Amino acid sequence: MKYVFLLSSKAGAGSFSELEHSIVKCYSSNNLKYTIIKTEHKNHACEIVQKYCDCSDVVLYVCSGDGTLNEVINKMKEINAKFSVGLIPSGTANDFSKNFDYSNFKIENTIKPFIDDIDLIKVNGRYCVNVLSFGFDTVILNSAYNLLKKNPKLRANAYPLAVFQNIFKIPKYKLESSTSNGQNGDVNLKGYYLLGAICNGGFYGGGFNPSPYANLTDGVLEMCLAETMPLYKIIPLIFKYKKGAHLSHPLIHFQKLTKGSIKFEKELMVNVDGEIFTTDSLDFEVLAKSLRFAKVCDYRKK
Repeated sequence: MKYVFLLSSKAGAGSFSELEHSIVKCYSSNNLKYTIIKTEHKNHACEIVQKYCDCSDVVLYVCSGDGTLNEVINKMKEINAKFSVGLIPSGTANDFSKNFDYSNFKIENTIKPFIDDIDLIKVNGRYCVNVLSFGFDTVILNSAYNLLKKNPKLRANAYPLAVFQNIFKIPKYKLESSTSNGQNGDVNLKGYYLLGAICNGGFYGGGFNPSPYANLTDGVLEMCLAETMPLYKIIPLIFKYKKGAHLSHPLIHFQKLTKGSIKFEKELMVNVDGEIFTTDSLDFEVLAKSLRFAKVCDYRKK
């Protein structure tokens, strides 16, 4: 097996000197071949994926956050890359990593990873490994990014600050959704909503937990929709949403699905693994066990 460590220069954690030192010490002492590559320009990560496309004996560890992992996975699917991808969380929020228990992680864990086939979301021609979302939460995410541009030292604290900035400007979105779970037919919803999340993983937005029972290998997605509501109901719900304790709320709609579509009254911001774009419609489906993932620690216990 060959090991490649991709260190993103744009990840929120800043300097990678300590991580680099750990990699060099561990792999040198075990007489293992490894390569450390730092991204130097836009699309550099995609170039690395292309370089190792046909190398089925390679494990490429993304040492970064959700954005770089998403970039790597999208390029892997585009060219049908044969290597396995793993993650050493080194970004700002590291939301995808929260699906795993990294509390006792050591670099030595990367030497013999468990290769697990995990699910992906395909949406509007692109791929998502963690969470696809839209609405108020994406407004908050966009505000958090703007805060981080001004003050990178905020790191994960940018998210609660962004909530405070936007809490008195609550939007509402008119939408129509149609979803199927492959067993019980279609579920159709129509109305005004505050936000929505289609989940493969369970965490996003700096640790909010829209799908507390998410499973990366079950071939099923979860959709969480929050109806519009007054501010006095939103504030306590935010704390429940953070803890994954919101599913019993009367204004929360939660369902399991394998595919679906959503049409919005007008274009709005959508978040895919932390990457933001605008659209007036979403077509999505689960791609069961479609990514070779190098798991270096156990899944998080529910």
